[in-house]
Amino acid sequence: MQKHKGRLIQAWRLTCAAQYILLAAIVVPVIFSPLTRKFPKRRKVASFLYRRFYNALNIQLTIKGSPTQEPSLWVCNHISWLDILLLAGNNTVDFIAKTEVGKWPLIGYIVRKAGTLLIDRDNKFQAYRSLPLLQERIQAGMPIVVFPEGTTTNGNSTLPFKPMFYQAAIRENILVQPISLQYFDANGEVTDSVAFINDDDFSSSLKRILKQPKIFAEIHFLPVMSANDYHRKQLAQLSRKTINHSLAQYGSSKNHIDKQSTAHQAPIANLSKA
Repeated sequence: MQKHKGRLIQAWRLTCAAQYILLAAIVVPVIFSPLTRKFPKRRKVASFLYRRFYNALNIQLTIKGSPTQEPSLWVCNHISWLDILLLAGNNTVDFIAKTEVGKWPLIGYIVRKAGTLLIDRDNKFQAYRSLPLLQERIQAGMPIVVFPEGTTTNGNSTLPFKPMFYQAAIRENILVQPISLQYFDANGEVTDSVAFINDDDFSSSLKRILKQPKIFAEIHFLPVMSANDYHRKQLAQLSRKTINHSLAQYGSSKNHIDKQSTAHQAPIANLSKA
């Protein structure tokens, strides 16, 4: 009986989530088309749909710290295809990501249409040639999110950060803000059920997420660094060290759940407030 009930809940969550992701797949290409370039709330509309989608999957997001209001490059560890939706669902940001992200089913289509700058991270020459494009995005005044590992991990710690894109922050003399991202199960323990790694496909990843009774996600905005004070390799090392330290601080399940009650929980906003 319990197993049957669990399957019904999973099916209901999938049905609700599918409505919003399909709606995003229809709406995002329209609001980010050249004809609607001047539509002032297009990113807020997209953010609203992203929030509805991950809330339908029973993912509760907690935000710690504060994003800088100055022009900045946000650098974040990378765990899952969900990362982009969580970050874009609560912030007006732009992204630079590896070309493989654009090939992900549905999610890849949406991020491509939303204008994400897709780069072959394994090709250093192409990455270097993309720096002027990244600088143009920075000059537009919107925070740019980069996943400097260039791939996804299980979220316990990070891989070495690739330093190339930090050069754009140095050239533009802006701030670099490290961000740690982590997922927890219903008991408050770090979970790898969300991790999109190795030979995972979108379908099996989504099934693992649906099997979880509840998932807690935590985004932690960490202290900023002035890009002009460092070499790009130093920025990569320092931001990685800061993020790894944050990832290691989750503590016991009870302490983590207690901390969530005092942190800012991202609301399920209605469209009028999006």
